[in-house]
Parts: sequence; C-alpha cells; structure tokens
Amino acid sequence: MVTATRRGELIRGQYAEFLQGYNWDYFLTSTFRKPRVEPYYALQSVWHELQHYSVARSFLVAEPHQSGDLHIHGLAAGTGPGWRPEIALPWDIWSGLFKRFGRAKVEACNTQEAVTGYCAKYLLKQQSRACDYYEIFGNKFAWHRGRDLTGRNYVCNDIREG
Repeated sequence: MVTATRRGELIRGQYAEFLQGYNWDYFLTSTFRKPRVEPYYALQSVWHELQHYSVARSFLVAEPHQSGDLHIHGLAAGTGPGWRPEIALPWDIWSGLFKRFGRAKVEACNTQEAVTGYCAKYLLKQQSRACDYYEIFGNKFAWHRGRDLTGRNYVCNDIREG
C-alpha cells in the first residue's frame, strides 16, 4: 500500500517531469505585504496579476514561511516566439508584482537545466506542512505551443519519419 507521503512524492515527481518538457521564460517569486494563509486565493491573485503582462501560462507553487504566511514561486511563459502579444519584460512584471503584493523577484529561465533545478528545489522537496499547494494556469493553446519540441524523443521521431 502506498502511503500518503510516497503518493505525494510520486505526484510531485510527475509534475516536475511534465514541466521540464516545456519552454519557460521566467522564474518568479512573490511575497505578500499583507500576510496570506489561503493558498487558493494567493495563487489566483498572482495569476490574475501576471495576465496583465501577457503571461499565457504559468505553474505556481504556494510555499509557507515558518509563520504559516505564504509566498509564491513559479514558472511563467508567454505564447511563444512570433505570437502576439509578447510577454512583458521581467522588470515590468517585477514592478507589477511589487506594487500589488510586496517583495518580488523575476528572472529569465536561460536553460532547461535551470528549470530542472527549480523543480527539484521548490516542487520536489518534502514539505512537512499541510500547505503543499500548486496549480497550473493558462489555456490549452498556450500549453500546446509551449511544448519543447527539441527534446530527444521529438528529434528522434522526426528523423525516423523524414
């Protein structure tokens, strides 16, 4: 019988594998000026703010401080090269998050290894608190266009078919 802890580890591992197959533009962190303890509303409010900056899809994680107050970590992406509107620049997104919520950080995702490191750090780590909450945002078209088609499996299939 699989324990709840083991099941949680399996689910987080599957999410990490899923996320690593996509191209991402930014890592982000947002800490709330006014403490929040309800993860659903914290994630929703950050997602709604990100939409003002043409973020088409995002994966957000609510993580508690030792006090129980939440902060958000996430991956964000636009619709992809050649699609309009283009995602805003990181300092514009930072400014919006800072004005609305408080402390914020937005950094470019330069490599797939960076996304893997993010997943290992924030998604796969074992949290001892009840607030282990994450959510996927964006419509199916944004997720479909964001798939990393340069991965080994896709390249091998193209070579065999060509």
